Order: sequence, then structure tokens, then C-alpha cells
Amino acid sequence: MYDPTISKIEVLRLEKRLDDELLYLRDALPEYSTFDPKMEAEPLSEGTPIPINPIKVKLKPRPWLERWERKNLKGVEDLGLPERFYKRAEELSTPWEKYDLMKQYMKTIPEEEQNQIFAEIQSELQNIEITRRKLKRKRTFLKPTRLA
Repeated sequence: MYDPTISKIEVLRLEKRLDDELLYLRDALPEYSTFDPKMEAEPLSEGTPIPINPIKVKLKPRPWLERWERKNLKGVEDLGLPERFYKRAEELSTPWEKYDLMKQYMKTIPEEEQNQIFAEIQSELQNIEITRRKLKRKRTFLKPTRLA
């Protein structure tokens, strides 16, 4: 966006995909990750929700840049891998989350309490930063000792 050769950016079609991350498009066939240069802009009236693109992408043959079978992607066609890959993917995706007590605790705290906790932490961090600066200032003004 900061390249001086770019004069303008124009949105031709606004739509959502089935997945939040679109990194799998790097391994998709070119027809899914390119657009027609003669494409006309499709205006979207205000107040209407952004449409979801239901197209399932077909990936190129393996090897891929990542292990897409582990990502549980909704916008990708069946990868045609043996069942053992998908079972292993469930194990390797995020096995630690069921033991993550902090994550479970954060889900149970009301938002007001979370804001109060963060405010307390912020004030404590500011106090620590002030004392650190004072100590640093003291260290810079100490007289050097002579070695005899």
C-alpha cells in the first residue's frame, strides 16, 4: 500500500469466505486466486449484509506450503487424503487447549471484571516502569570507583 507506483486501490466485489484465513489460496488452482482484469465493479447497497462466497476451493496436488488437512478448513474441497491424516490432524491441532486453565477462566469472567483487572494491571505496570527509570537514573550518576 505504501508503494509509490500504486495510484489507487478499488474494491470490485466485497464478499466473505467460509474461512477467516485465506492462506490456502497460495496452494489453490489459479482460477480461485485470480480475477478477470475486465471485471466490472459490483456495488453493494448500504445496510445489506456482506454476502458469503460458498465456493469450495480445489487445491493443487501435494506438496503444499502447509499441512492444510490439520486446519479444519471449510472453504476447501475434500483433499482426498487417507482417513489417518484427518485423525492425526485432530490430535495435533491444539491438544493443549483442554488443559489451558487460564483460557477457561477468562471465558467465565464478566467483561466488567476483566476491565477492572486490566486497569489494575496497567497501573501496576506504570509504577514498575517509574521505579525502573529512577533506578536507571541513579546508576548513571554514580561515581566511578578507582582500582588500586
